[in-house]
Amino acid sequence: MGERKSGKQPAKKPVQKTGVTLSDIAKAMGLSAMTVSRAFTGSEQISEKTKQEVLKTAKELGYVPNRWARSLVTRRSSIIGVLIPEISHTYFAEVTCGVEEIVDKTGFDLLLCHSRGDAEKERAEIHMLIGTRADGLIIASVQDSKTERPFTELEDAGIPFVLVDRFFPNRRFSSVLVDDLEVGEIATNHLIDMGHRLIAHIQGPPVTPAVLRRRGYLTAMKAHGLPVDKDWMIGKDFSNQNGYVSMRKLLQLKPRPTAVFAANDPLAIGAVRACREAGFRVPEDISVVGAGSIEGDHNPNPFLTTVWWPNQEMGRAAAELLMKAIADSDGGETHIRTFAPKLLVRHSSGPAPAK
Repeated sequence: MGERKSGKQPAKKPVQKTGVTLSDIAKAMGLSAMTVSRAFTGSEQISEKTKQEVLKTAKELGYVPNRWARSLVTRRSSIIGVLIPEISHTYFAEVTCGVEEIVDKTGFDLLLCHSRGDAEKERAEIHMLIGTRADGLIIASVQDSKTERPFTELEDAGIPFVLVDRFFPNRRFSSVLVDDLEVGEIATNHLIDMGHRLIAHIQGPPVTPAVLRRRGYLTAMKAHGLPVDKDWMIGKDFSNQNGYVSMRKLLQLKPRPTAVFAANDPLAIGAVRACREAGFRVPEDISVVGAGSIEGDHNPNPFLTTVWWPNQEMGRAAAELLMKAIADSDGGETHIRTFAPKLLVRHSSGPAPAK
């Protein structure tokens, strides 16, 4: 017969605690939990020597601060929310890098959100960031130029924020902007200087950058006494596909435009693709100019003639304005910084074709 098993169970090993608490630190040092807590928050009631000893003990024990618990006490989360419409777009990636460069120096962390170009999702993301007690927001909004309500609500709630490359004509919010009117003018003037007279415009959505670039296009055409057919202004959003579809329609017009100013580079790239598929050479048959310089300096031979502005510097400026607003207990003043664009002539634009 086999051996009978004893009914006595082996003693269980004590469960190892995986998270070190303030109480653990206090017990190890022979201090009260309140004293340790005050040391972490920088209270003047605690000597500098004790603060340093608490930090040293916390490090030795592997203590990780509970951000959310601390935010209940300090009413600060040390989080900056960044909300952009397109996470894969080079422009917004570079802006975010600029923001991070400044925020990293302040001890704050970034929480990056992506609206996918959807105005309703953007509003939901803003509410989510408010719910996480974010100390401030940097937003590249996709709300149309007449929908400023999400931002008046932020103002009313006393939440600091800065808009990037967006503004609302009826309200003044802190913003970091490109001179988008100038973007449209210098792109169109370049094509006019190359001898083009039949110049179309592929436009973006009803947000201020697209609206102002369209206005710059019209201003340049009018200044040179050039006609603008309503069918030459086409498009609905900033996507590559919109550039492609819009260009295909423009190629059917008679007379056909010899040049196109697209409101951003993805639109321009889509337009170039449509031209090549239809058998037209760029720039020999049709010139195309974009805006945003998404090919960047890393490309040894960039193709697209475009309008450039300093994306990372804009991100740094937005972060600096926001950190100043957070530091000002009264919310601070409204500040607007505007950056000048510059034309980059590459290979997609050339002289107007001979008649």
